[in-house]
Amino acid sequence: MSVGDLMLIGGTLAAVGAAATRTLALRSGDRRMTSVSVFLSMFTFLFVSLALLLLAYYFLSSDFSYYYVWSYSSTDLSTVYKLSGVWAGAEGSFLLWIWFMALVLMIEVFIEPRRKYLGGNFHGIFQIVLACVILIFMLILSDMNLFRGTDGWYLSHYPDGYGMKLVLQTPEMVIHPPVVFAGYAFCVAALAAGVAYFLSEDRNWFAVAIPWARLSWIFLTLGIGIGAIWAYYVLGWGGYWAWDPVEISSLLPWLLVTAFLHTMVRHSRKGEYDIIAPLLGMLSFVAVIFATFATRAGGIWTSSVHAFGSSVGASAGARLGYILEHDSAVLGIFSLMLALLALSISLAYRKYSLSVRPVGEPEPEKLSEYVSDRNNMFLTVLLFVATSAIMLLLLFKNVNTSQSANYDEFNQKMSLFFVAIMVTMSICLLWKRLGKERTFWFGIVLIAVSAGLGIVAVAGNLTNGLVAFSLPSYVVAVGASVVKLAKSRVIGSMRKTLQAASPHLIHLGVALVLMSFVVSSNLQSFPTQGQQGGVLVNLGHEVSVGDYTVRLTALDSRIEAKTIGGMNVDRIMEGTVDILRDGKQLRTGIVLTDLYGFGIDGELDVVDVDVYIYKAVLNDLYLDFQWRDNSSAYIQVKVIPLMNTLWAGLGLLTVGLSIRTVVWKQEPKETLSAEKSGDKSVPRRPDEKEPGISVKSERDYEALVEEELRKFKQKKSG
Repeated sequence: MSVGDLMLIGGTLAAVGAAATRTLALRSGDRRMTSVSVFLSMFTFLFVSLALLLLAYYFLSSDFSYYYVWSYSSTDLSTVYKLSGVWAGAEGSFLLWIWFMALVLMIEVFIEPRRKYLGGNFHGIFQIVLACVILIFMLILSDMNLFRGTDGWYLSHYPDGYGMKLVLQTPEMVIHPPVVFAGYAFCVAALAAGVAYFLSEDRNWFAVAIPWARLSWIFLTLGIGIGAIWAYYVLGWGGYWAWDPVEISSLLPWLLVTAFLHTMVRHSRKGEYDIIAPLLGMLSFVAVIFATFATRAGGIWTSSVHAFGSSVGASAGARLGYILEHDSAVLGIFSLMLALLALSISLAYRKYSLSVRPVGEPEPEKLSEYVSDRNNMFLTVLLFVATSAIMLLLLFKNVNTSQSANYDEFNQKMSLFFVAIMVTMSICLLWKRLGKERTFWFGIVLIAVSAGLGIVAVAGNLTNGLVAFSLPSYVVAVGASVVKLAKSRVIGSMRKTLQAASPHLIHLGVALVLMSFVVSSNLQSFPTQGQQGGVLVNLGHEVSVGDYTVRLTALDSRIEAKTIGGMNVDRIMEGTVDILRDGKQLRTGIVLTDLYGFGIDGELDVVDVDVYIYKAVLNDLYLDFQWRDNSSAYIQVKVIPLMNTLWAGLGLLTVGLSIRTVVWKQEPKETLSAEKSGDKSVPRRPDEKEPGISVKSERDYEALVEEELRKFKQKKSG
């Protein structure tokens, strides 16, 4: 047994102890057990940190006696790429994920004494859930056998390491995995806080859930953005987003966290969404587990370009059964996902069954009365949840669909939801300025104008109908966000100014991203003489797209056995092109290189491809090639509009929420009483009333809360 395995065993045992002792403390009120749990939580983080540092040391020292190190490193790799090898594979990235979750647990253990506005029951349940999730992940990691030894045959054939794929030797891939797994890990706090709220009824739970959810949202946004940049500039897939199953599953947590944060705006201020908010927090982590499952079991989908999991079977069910039978780690992830989903639904149903139904409000006299903060937020949350649900349904529907057909269907259907989100955003941003009546009719006119433009565009064959339909709502959303941003200055307070400006930065970023996605996905230009996948071009000939022309000026193929970045290269194929626009040369002598090498199975595989992108203000010319023979090659060339706007939108999204996370400050709700155990959770609900207290309705209950709070303040001040 290696030292690394001992560290993992120590972390597993510490997690067991932390969960067990905190459970005993919760049941008995023994503060000594709480102290023991604190130390064991710290030891959990310590052991996981030591295992991670040990793995990093093995990579930096090129210790290829460990198979995982041998698989993702080589002696000639630079230091930074040796270090990134730690998270280049499933096992190492899983350990990194656990480390981030253990970091959340340790931070919460240290912060607990400062959060006196939260009850002991909440803290206890919250930390028990965190420790249990870490424990389950540790057990799954133990099955992956991270620190197993390398077979002698491998070492004899590749004594300097098998090497890391060249597509992973990029700055994006040094940053992308840690950022994504940090976002995934921080979602666990929303899960734990949701469980703790459902069981403790502590109304200050949002003070824990919101900061971690915002951090998760920032890292998920960055992760998706960096991944899109990597796919666009490095991989040669032909774009930044392919609606691949792994991409779709990684977007689901982002959508659910976005919906969760929207519910928390009303919940933390008004107490609304007391079931939906914690449920969405829990489901966001369920979506994270699903994203991991989709990545590890990518072989289920025939359209997946992330084929990380091997599978056998004619049907999707057979492929799923094969993976679950032959990969116990995937089975563990799948089982955890189902268990957490069942837990989320059961706790939400329990809360619903015990809650008091609010007294019915009078029906609005006219439709415009439905325009309000409460209803606008509800519609926003509903749209994000519906978008997630439709994406998930399409993902399961298209398990046997080709990549191109899958891409087309997702583009068409998801773009409609994106437009609906923009219309809702426009109403939310305008209604206080225009009033309910005007905003209602403005929304009707906006939808009518959008429909009219779409019909005219299709009938006149002017442009893509979906793009024409979506443009009015995007223009309004962008314009309203800019106006709101310009008027968000608060005199005399920089913090309040930033807090007021941050949501409008976020809204502007969302509008730019969604607008750019719809336009760039549906208005790409391709050569008239070829197909989307590439045009066969003879040496000295040209291919045109829009007002661009690409001329193939030279071809070269040579056998050259060498090592590049630890990867064996046996064939180098190059194509040289010139780029012209309206007859004028823009770039000359651009060399595109494809590298091929014999893999461990003896087959000639693609090692690396070259992508060239000529950037203009409003569009990009995307270009790559595939060798055919000494006199011709397949040239993939297309014009993609609004890519600069897309990257700017992603930047605004991240900056906006980063500002909001830093400057956000909301006082916790004052508790009414303190029990002997130190628990300061919310008073009992009406259906849990104490003897002698008569509560007839939700309004009576609220009045009782206010009266108790008044008495509490008087007693405290007197």
